[in-house]
Amino acid sequence: MTGTLTQPRPILLALMFFAGLGYLLATPVTTGVAIWMDVAATVGVFVLFLLLFVPLQIDRRAPDWLKNLSALALFVLLAAAFFRWANADWGRLGHLFFNFEVMSRPGVMMRMLSGLWIALQVFLFSLVLATLLGIFMAVVRSIVNDAFLNFFIDAYVDVFRAVPPIVLLLVTYSALPYSGIVLSPFATGVVVLALVEGAYLTEVFRAGIEAINRNQVLSARSIGLSAWQAMRLVVLPQSARIVLPDYSNRLIGLMKRTAECSVIAIAEILKVAQDLQSQFVNATPLIVGALLYMAVLFPMTRIVSRIERSRPRN
Repeated sequence: MTGTLTQPRPILLALMFFAGLGYLLATPVTTGVAIWMDVAATVGVFVLFLLLFVPLQIDRRAPDWLKNLSALALFVLLAAAFFRWANADWGRLGHLFFNFEVMSRPGVMMRMLSGLWIALQVFLFSLVLATLLGIFMAVVRSIVNDAFLNFFIDAYVDVFRAVPPIVLLLVTYSALPYSGIVLSPFATGVVVLALVEGAYLTEVFRAGIEAINRNQVLSARSIGLSAWQAMRLVVLPQSARIVLPDYSNRLIGLMKRTAECSVIAIAEILKVAQDLQSQFVNATPLIVGALLYMAVLFPMTRIVSRIERSRPRN
């Protein structure tokens, strides 16, 4: 019975796919009044395909390989429609954005890798400072019952989460020398990113601390532990597991934010790619820079996904 229900649908879907693909690739794009008929025919290809595609996808009896194959067919049709209607200069596009002969010139790739190393240094230094700052602020906010101090902590969190980091980078880098504080671009980037990320992590850690049952703290205090000892020995070890997924997501955001340091002349990936783009009048270094970011961030995103899936659900 299952076969009679699902077998005709894949055959019709395959016929519709090949018919639509043939139309999109073989039929020339029309102009003038006839273009509306061409547009209607293109839309009709997708409507007819989706009328068969959607029921197949929601059919629990259909095998997974068939669903995956039909989804791939849909993406192929979308790509064919894009190539049909884009009217792009593919040769020029390839020369300007995917001309890897530019990257093979002496020293070019080494400059990109050097930018990656500097970006990683900015990330690591600012991450350590932001983590320490976030934990300190969250612990103080939870233990010290001082309205005046809590007001300043809340103000710090609100301000540094509200102002765009790129504005803080520019203002800090330009204004600090007039106040007698002279920092290198690298140090300025680390400090600003640490302050911005520390504001977010303060709220992340505070939420983790407040998730711990208050009775555990009272029990720790009843056996003679001070408030700081109860926080260090009882609350923080448990809250660390709670905040780990959110903390991991902040790591990804911080790594991407290092690109903003290019505005204060830190020679990280984006800055190097922009300099090479100007030198060779070619945007391929930007594509390579994006690939280098992906090489770092893709493993991080997969690890974060695993952490989130392993997080206990209430």
